[in-house]
Amino acid sequence: LERGPRFLSKVRISGGGRCNVTHACFDARELTARFPRGERALLGPFKTFAASDTVAWFETRGVKLKTEKDGRMFPFSDASQTIIDCLLSAATAANARLLLNRGVERAAQRADDGFELTLSNGDKLACDRVLLATGGCRAGATGQIAVSLGHTLEPPVPSLFTFHIETPWLRELAGISVEVVEASVPGARLRERGALLVTHWGLSGPVVLRLSAWGARVLHRLNYRFPLQLNWLPHLDAEAISGELHSRHQTQPARFIGNSPMAPLPARLWEQLVQAAGILIQQLIRTEFEVTGKSLNKDEFVTCGGVRLGEVNLKTMESRICPGLYFAGELLDIDGLTGGFNFQAAWTTGWIAGKAMAAR
Repeated sequence: LERGPRFLSKVRISGGGRCNVTHACFDARELTARFPRGERALLGPFKTFAASDTVAWFETRGVKLKTEKDGRMFPFSDASQTIIDCLLSAATAANARLLLNRGVERAAQRADDGFELTLSNGDKLACDRVLLATGGCRAGATGQIAVSLGHTLEPPVPSLFTFHIETPWLRELAGISVEVVEASVPGARLRERGALLVTHWGLSGPVVLRLSAWGARVLHRLNYRFPLQLNWLPHLDAEAISGELHSRHQTQPARFIGNSPMAPLPARLWEQLVQAAGILIQQLIRTEFEVTGKSLNKDEFVTCGGVRLGEVNLKTMESRICPGLYFAGELLDIDGLTGGFNFQAAWTTGWIAGKAMAAR
């Protein structure tokens, strides 16, 4: 049952329309470390159905995946439609009945076991088992079916978002990227390293998305207004930077330091840091910005929160509260970093739930 007019719309837009199917991370424990929520709980499921199983599942059905240098895996076609066609073809081959424009408005347990579903078009549908795979709870009503059947939701808040920063000189650098910076939120025990992208609204890139994922609840409590510190040269300490600048002055005393950026910083960024710095070394290792808001990452729509994991048997994905009710994907209180991890959790939990439902 699909509420919308098309199946798999989230798959269609993921990865910029290329579909980041999974991540080339084939050790279950290493894979769980990419999940700010659900790390311990997902170890067993990932041992049951791993990223390697996802790759094999698609390849068996004629869709080969390629691995990019950052570990993300995509279909060789670079088209999400390839994945959509594969999934729909597999469903058809399994004699699944697929219905569009059929949202579930209500689910009630029947006295003789099973469920009665009330659909958005007014139809009633009787079934023995129900799998809820509705995605994150950001729309508010998404998790209410689970609640109506006795479950508890951890309050949903956004994850994987970018930072709004109004500092004029930073916005002038829109489009510049730095390969590795260290970003931290003072007083919040949040610190990440990775690539950074300067945008016309502030900051984005993997380091910002990871920081937002690990700090989803903390940053929500701060109403997305907080100080952010950047170390532009995390591979060097203050003493090493001082030595490098002193060496440059000794060898080229007449050359303006702003004309000679330290690798790997882009020249335009270096010039702004030199102009803005009262003490250049401190500016390089501790530039502070004031974050004034957030924007969702356009390729990921992920929420932190969902059905409490303690209420679900993760060996089968069946409810511990309502027999015959199953869960898969982001409706559960699990969320991963950007890079194919959330899709892998969806494939894993969906596969486990499907096998368990078929075995009953």
